Amino acid sequence: MDRDLVLITGASSDIGLALIRRLIASGDQPGILAHYYSSAVRLEQLRAELDFPSLIPLSADLSSESDVRELAARISGEFGIPNRMVHLPALKLQYERFTKIQWDRFEVDLNIQVRSAVILLQNFLPAMAKMAAARLVFVLSSTTRAIPPKFMSAYGIVKQAQLGLMRALASEYGETGISINAVSPSMVDTRFLDDIPEVARNMSAAASPRKRNAKPEEVARAIEFLLSDGAAYINGIEVPVAGGSVF
Repeated sequence: MDRDLVLITGASSDIGLALIRRLIASGDQPGILAHYYSSAVRLEQLRAELDFPSLIPLSADLSSESDVRELAARISGEFGIPNRMVHLPALKLQYERFTKIQWDRFEVDLNIQVRSAVILLQNFLPAMAKMAAARLVFVLSSTTRAIPPKFMSAYGIVKQAQLGLMRALASEYGETGISINAVSPSMVDTRFLDDIPEVARNMSAAASPRKRNAKPEEVARAIEFLLSDGAAYINGIEVPVAGGSVF
């Protein structure tokens, strides 16, 4: 690759932290720009634990257009354009009937997951496309690959929008050196599920062929592969990390 600067949005999430651990353990010593909104302490603790000063926490409210534009400008001005990027921020999952969806919350999640990606990538993709081996990975959901579960329409709409964005970019930049892909995990045991009833988490685990939910480390491994040189000829796909529940 031309250089090794990785931007991870939503990096203080359980999946983000697992991915950072794997990238650092790889021995490649990448520079890691770790975006967070309200969990700086998790990133600071990880940086101290791993003694890795090249892990740089960056704060921004991705629901705010001005914050996202400031983040893009800061990254470009202080660090340069990343050659690898992972986009995985989201509001915590909620189960609710379609008729109970609160538009304000839905719009916030849409801004966090989709608008922020559009703004950041409008700033970064022209330069990334000129690199010999850039990588972009979205974190979606297995709900995009099967009949959507009940009471998750807002979540499903946002993930479908991200899927459409990923595929559109993969097509538009298909003749360049950048690979644009996604991972689509089934339910993952993380803080993201804090607002989900335990019975729903248990039912998801029981329905899985593996009889358990996914682990953050397992999703991180798939992301790590799509960021690697091994994914050079892979473009426009979503990899299910779902224990065989979808294909």
